[in-house]
Amino acid sequence: MFRLTVLIENFSYCGLPCEHGLSLYLEYRGRAWLLDTGTSGAFAANADALGLDLARVEGVVLSHGHDDHAGGLPAFFARNRRAKVYARPFAREEYRRDTADPEKRPAGVDPALFSAWADRFDLSDGPRTLAPGLHLLPDTVPHEQSLVAETAEGLVVLNSCCHAGAGEIVAGVLERFPGQQVAALVGGFHLVGPYGMGSLGRDPEEVRALARRLAGPLGVKAVHTGHCTGLPAFSLLEEAAPGHFFRLTTGTVLEWEDPWPV
Repeated sequence: MFRLTVLIENFSYCGLPCEHGLSLYLEYRGRAWLLDTGTSGAFAANADALGLDLARVEGVVLSHGHDDHAGGLPAFFARNRRAKVYARPFAREEYRRDTADPEKRPAGVDPALFSAWADRFDLSDGPRTLAPGLHLLPDTVPHEQSLVAETAEGLVVLNSCCHAGAGEIVAGVLERFPGQQVAALVGGFHLVGPYGMGSLGRDPEEVRALARRLAGPLGVKAVHTGHCTGLPAFSLLEEAAPGHFFRLTTGTVLEWEDPWPV
């Protein structure tokens, strides 16, 4: 069984705290993994509330080098003494906010993390297999990567912000896994505008075209999206491809069957 639990996301309808950030707890074929850690340690408190043990986690995938995905790493390190953090080398670079913030504040991972916990980071680049059926694929954006899980229903593609473009990322995964179908795409699409979750950062027709491409030519069965997608963009996606798009919020649980017996 592949079971995904959203530890934290921008919205919550289950009573758990939320924040601008993303963290997913992944239970794949009897082993636990983490994708991102949100902005703060709130994801860890939510894991406790949901009965999910961070000490079980064997590895953390850092989807890309932004602070709303790596800010909770100190809280994770305090609870887990062994798991490696898998990040691309460019995750160490300095990044600035591309929003309406006139100060263009830093948006990258705190450099102190890489020095204080140097032995916990694996900054190798290129495709790799973390465990049977669980794969890391680098994107065209130098600090971003996708996590791909094989399931009985098809591939589950996880990419927290899809800076390289959701359609391009799925197309790249299908090239890497010829003959496979994408059962689900999970993550944010970076479609939010500069003024918060209620704003749109792309032309509406571009968003509709993305929905039609994912549901049509790329054949994605289900899309679970949130975080940096934004509410107006989600409405457009849902309108363009009804029945394909689902909100991803704090506390969401998704499940897929194993590709082969454990």
